[in-house]
Amino acid sequence: MKPIYLVAAFAVSTSAFAYQPAEQRDFGEFAASGCRARDGDFIIRGIVSSANEDTLVLSDPIDSSNTVSVTLPGRGPFARASGVFGTSKREASDKQLNELRSSRTAVVVTLKCKGDGAPIAREIGYQNPDGTNAAISF
Repeated sequence: MKPIYLVAAFAVSTSAFAYQPAEQRDFGEFAASGCRARDGDFIIRGIVSSANEDTLVLSDPIDSSNTVSVTLPGRGPFARASGVFGTSKREASDKQLNELRSSRTAVVVTLKCKGDGAPIAREIGYQNPDGTNAAISF
């Protein structure tokens, strides 16, 4: 009988960690409220205004005066060493983000909110000129 109780307890405890899909949010709404008191994964669509090593700034495709700043995940301790042996993932991502900025290509950003902190990018999806879909994952 004890194994049945353990299986039931495990099933109940894992349901609390069930997968929850990212919620798509309106750009203007997200720009106004950000991550305040909201945890979870969100999706917003925008245009890359600027991108540097740590931050991506998106503008609203409809109203370019609305912007959102998104934190790009850290480089990690071996990023400098990996750049010595060729183009690092970070360098390739920076190059691609700047190409998206110059071409004004719309991007779909999946981001993670944790309380009142700045949103953190998890993936940046876009469409190549040939119509294929691509993404930068962190």
